[in-house]
Formats: sequence, structure tokens, C-alpha cells
Amino acid sequence: MNLKITLIGIFSFMIFSLNAQNALFQNTQGILGEGSNAYFNSEGYDISQEDIEVMFDEKGIRKLMNKLDIPKGTLVSESPDFPKVKIIEHAVHEGNAATNYVYYLSSHKYGFTRVVCFGTSSGRIPSFEKEFYRAMITHSFPKSIMTSMEIDTIYFAGRQLDLSTICKWMGPRNLQCPNYGQMNWSEFSDSLRASQLIVNQKFINSMNDNMTIQSEKVVNVVFEGQEVTAIHQVVKVHIPQLIMGGSNVLIVYYVLANVRGRYVACIMSQYTDDNGVKNNKLAPLLAEVMELKQ
Repeated sequence: MNLKITLIGIFSFMIFSLNAQNALFQNTQGILGEGSNAYFNSEGYDISQEDIEVMFDEKGIRKLMNKLDIPKGTLVSESPDFPKVKIIEHAVHEGNAATNYVYYLSSHKYGFTRVVCFGTSSGRIPSFEKEFYRAMITHSFPKSIMTSMEIDTIYFAGRQLDLSTICKWMGPRNLQCPNYGQMNWSEFSDSLRASQLIVNQKFINSMNDNMTIQSEKVVNVVFEGQEVTAIHQVVKVHIPQLIMGGSNVLIVYYVLANVRGRYVACIMSQYTDDNGVKNNKLAPLLAEVMELKQ
């Protein structure tokens, strides 16, 4: 009887741990970079792991802070959760919007410091950061979240999209297809944080000196089968057409929708001379996930 109870207890713990891990990574995509570098997008966070050639000591950390544009005097702390790890927190403010950063620094090999950075404009979730970092250092995240740099198909909000091989990842969930459009998205379990990302990213983009918003309106769209509204902007990029090699006017859509059990915050853009854009149409990449309602 005792053995049976023990086995049931172990099995129940395994199921609980697996469910907890699935919940942590259910909205995550990762891309492997060069060497041990890796990049992730999850719950509105952009997460990176990079090994930087500086000593893991006081002098090296000061060099890192300078390299990462972290203000002098920013507190370097420690946590009992992660012995021998230094933690730096700071925020970059642009008007009413803020992007929060947390850096975990550790010794990787002689002469190198491993830097894991969590950045988000949706508001921090410290418990998520800790559990994700723990999974990274214990190599316990599921391999299924990793995506190849070679693109023919991708997973978008729970379904597979077949794409042209001309498309390339600019980062996790940041996809560019020359002359076919670009989209950048994040998937959330929380609608408030998804909405916050759209509001803050729209504001941050409006502060960009390299572009001017010429017009903005709300339009009705069908996004992944969901009838929602989108913010439609016409944006002029301050780069001459001769240098651009084509149009320097972007059409940008900001969309938030509940898709297949997750909240998707998506920013899509197309140049006015991209394929298929004439007569108020969508470029092929955008048309894969959205249609305009007349």
C-alpha cells in the first residue's frame, strides 16, 4: 500500500511539473544563434542569451554596463535563488512608455560573461523571469519551442503557415519577407499585457525621429478568423527613395485578437510598392493572417 501511494505521489508530481513547464512555455518561440547564443519571445518579453568577452568581475561588469547603455550607478544585486549570479534592473523611458530590462550575469568560461536579458514594454512579471531563467540554466525548456533560421513553414498563434523561402527571421516572431511584408507579434495568456504592448509600442514608434505618421484611422479587419478592429497608419520613413530602392512610405497595422486560446498582439507593415499592395490590398505575408473588411 505504501509503495502504491508513493508511486502515485511521484507520478502526480511529474504530471504537475510537466503542466507547469507547458504553461511557462506555451506562448514561447526560440531561435538559436551563433555558438551558444539564443533568442526567445514569450508573453511580451524579448529574451536573449549571449556570451560576451569580458571578465566576470567588478571591472568586467562595469564594461558590460557601458556596452549595454546601462546608466552608471545602476544597482548590481544578487539573489539567493541564483548563487554566483549578478542581477541588474533598469528601465528606458520614452514619454509615457517604458521598456523594462533585467540582466542576469554569470561566469561562462574564462574571459567571458554570459548575459541573459529580459526586456518588455508590457510590464514585468518577476516570477515568470525567474522560472524562465531557471529553465535556461538547467537546460530544461522543451526543444519544440526552438525554430530553425531556415524558413519554409512557421507556427503562428497555434497553426502552421507555409511561407516563401525569401522570408527571414529578424528575431523571434519578427518576420520579414522582402516585397511581401513584415510582421512582428507576441502571444500572451493575459489580455491586459497584450493590450499594453500594442499601446506602448505604438507610442514608442511615434517617437522615432526617422519616421513621420502621416495619417491614422481605425479599420475593420478579420484577423485569423476573428472580426476585430485594427489601427491603420500611413508612415513616411525619412530615407530618400533612391537609397531605399523603392517606396519610403509604410502602411502599418496594429492588431490585438483572441486567437485559438491565446491573445495575439501583432504589428504588420508593408511598403506601398510591395507586391499586391495596390488598390488598398494587403501584401502576401499580411494576407496570410488578415483580410480587410469592405
